[in-house]
Amino acid sequence: MAKWNGPRRLVGVVCLLSAGCTSLRGIARSQYAARAERRNVRLETREHLLYDFDYIQVAGDSLVGFRRRDSEGPIEDFGRLAIPLDEVAKLSARGVDWYRTGVIGGGVIAMVVAAGLSNSNNGSQGGTSGGGKGGTIP
Repeated sequence: MAKWNGPRRLVGVVCLLSAGCTSLRGIARSQYAARAERRNVRLETREHLLYDFDYIQVAGDSLVGFRRRDSEGPIEDFGRLAIPLDEVAKLSARGVDWYRTGVIGGGVIAMVVAAGLSNSNNGSQGGTSGGGKGGTIP
């Protein structure tokens, strides 16, 4: 059963790396309409109201945000809110932060390599140190 220990560790590392680290990154006002749709967006208005949307669409001089509502049917229900672009103070989108993901992933890989090296050293047979007088052990 010990031979399955390695693949279990590998699956654990893959799961950790696939999750990644996310962060909110600000979007410049000139870039609001650069993409037709953005996902996982946080919006702050000039009145300091915060909105988290599943996705937004920018059309003309307004921004339309959509948020999934809980419903008991097979059809997904979305709430819709239109906000004039003049009222938007700050817009941020959540995305994968590859630097943090790389640092954490590198740390996990280093731990796995260190654990593998320590396990391989524990299983090796101790040899002669090469010191002392030559001869055979009775």
